[in-house]
Amino acid sequence: MPPAPHPLPPAAVIQRYQIALETLVPPPFQVFEYTVDQVGWSDLAQTHRVYRGHGLQRDELIADGGHAVKPPVVRIRRGARDRYAVVSLAPQPIGYTFSFVGVQHAGSRLAYVFDTRPVGAAPPFAVRRIVIDGITYLPSMIGFATHEAKATGSGTMLFARSGTYWVPVRVSVTATVDGRKANESIAFSGYRFPKMLPAATFRTGRALPPSATAVLSE
Repeated sequence: MPPAPHPLPPAAVIQRYQIALETLVPPPFQVFEYTVDQVGWSDLAQTHRVYRGHGLQRDELIADGGHAVKPPVVRIRRGARDRYAVVSLAPQPIGYTFSFVGVQHAGSRLAYVFDTRPVGAAPPFAVRRIVIDGITYLPSMIGFATHEAKATGSGTMLFARSGTYWVPVRVSVTATVDGRKANESIAFSGYRFPKMLPAATFRTGRALPPSATAVLSE
C-alpha cells in the first residue's frame, strides 16, 4: 500500500496495520550483533553475535565488560524463538483495545500513536502504547509493562527497516526487582541476511569454518 500524503482516519490505520503484520515475511536466515547493558540488580555489559535460521540459533559471546572474548563463548540452541520479532510482540485488535492519541510528523513521514489496553486481565507482558509507521504500517515503537512475582517494570522497543526486513533496533527497560531498581538496554546492529548458513554453524561450538565467512560475504 502506498504511503498516505495526509493523515488517515484511525480505523484505516489499524486496518493497514493488521494487513502489514499478516503479510510480513521474516528472514529465513539472519546474522546480527547485540550489546546488552544492565545496571542495578546485576551489572552486565556484553556483546553477542547471533546466527539464526529455521529454528536454530548460534549465540557467540564476543565481548564482556569491555574486553574481547577469544575464543568466543558459544551456545547453540534448537527450537529457538525470536523473542523480539515484531509479529510476536505487536498487539492485535482481537486482544487489545486501541485508543487514538495523535499523529507524529518526522519531516514528510507520518506516524500514528495509539494507547492500547488488553481485553480482560492484563497478562505478564502488556503493550501500553504503539507508534505505527506511516509508510510500512508496522510498529516503530512498542511501549510495554511487565509484572511477575518479584518484579515489575516498563520499557520501550524500537523497530526499523534493515534491507527488506523489519527488525528490532533497541530495547530499554526500567524495573524493580525485589525492591531494587534495575535498568537494561539492548542495542541491535550489523544485520545481515544471507541466503543460507552452512550446517556447521549450528553444529560446533568452535570457531566457524571459512565456508561460513564466505557465505556471509556474498
